Amino acid sequence: MNTKHIIIEKTIDVLLEKGFHGTRLDEILKYSQVSKGSLYYYFPKGKKELCIECLRLYTIKLSLQYKKIFKESNLLGEGLIKIIENSKFNLENSCFKTGSLLVNISQEIDSNQKDLQEICKDLFELILHTFENFFLEYRFKKWQQAARIFVLKLNGAIILSKACKNTIFLEDLKNEYSNIR
Repeated sequence: MNTKHIIIEKTIDVLLEKGFHGTRLDEILKYSQVSKGSLYYYFPKGKKELCIECLRLYTIKLSLQYKKIFKESNLLGEGLIKIIENSKFNLENSCFKTGSLLVNISQEIDSNQKDLQEICKDLFELILHTFENFFLEYRFKKWQQAARIFVLKLNGAIILSKACKNTIFLEDLKNEYSNIR
């Protein structure tokens, strides 16, 4: 793994746990074990540029992970349940410290951070289109609306589960989608 990729991967870990505003450059340097010069060599605009790269990589990986889960599933409902279970596993494994990087960052940014807002919007659309394709592939009526509702419910359940340190919200969502074929 090259230095740039190490910086991105370690920064994703810190951002997941501490958020955009809670993450300091010193922490990124400590966790990635690189010099400040190396960080600025790859990310001359600093933390915001690094965060954007982290968001891109994280969300693309997440979209590919979702596609893999659906490819290995025989039914739409089976794929959705596996995605919910995966989210639950990741939250529990992190002791409820992580969640979704895209959701975490998009909740923190304010109206002055137009570039971060724009990248979050684009990446949410990527995730949404990933789910729309699944619902369409399984010939689900109102596939666009169904995909939007699922993404909203999944992200809401992740946020609530993280806040309450309890996966009951993800379990409820799993139960709701268990009858979909």
